[in-house]
Amino acid sequence: MQKKKITLSTIALWVLFAVTLVLFVVFFAGPQAEYALSTQGTTETSAILDPYLYWVYVVVGLGILLLIVFAIKSVLLGFQRDAKGTTQGLITIAAFVILFAVCYFVSPATEYNKIVSGENIHYDASEMKMIDMWLYSIYALVVVTFVLIIGFGVKNLIKK
Repeated sequence: MQKKKITLSTIALWVLFAVTLVLFVVFFAGPQAEYALSTQGTTETSAILDPYLYWVYVVVGLGILLLIVFAIKSVLLGFQRDAKGTTQGLITIAAFVILFAVCYFVSPATEYNKIVSGENIHYDASEMKMIDMWLYSIYALVVVTFVLIIGFGVKNLIKK
């Protein structure tokens, strides 16, 4: 039996997973958890919430950065091996850019005010336009995913 090689990316994945798991447990089972659950309806939160959110931002940002770096690397190396496959990958990336552009232009540019615990929180038109763009694009991708799942399921039933 061949011994599996442990790579740097595997170690990084497990370290990120371990830190996330520790923060998750501390958030839901730590000393502030009972207090956060007992406030019932107020906006007070656990003291670990801010570090937890910052960690999520770091992990998501790192994931997006690595996705972009490896996509560029794949495109550059792909043209050497398989130009047709790489072109299809570029078409997929272009489709995402078009989806985001359409969702951005469809999104309304309206201001929004919200009062939380007596504090007025203001979102300007550009912030709301970006929020709506991301929401619309997520809705579109969820619909496309369900259509593909159902479509491939029907195709497999017909094929059998």
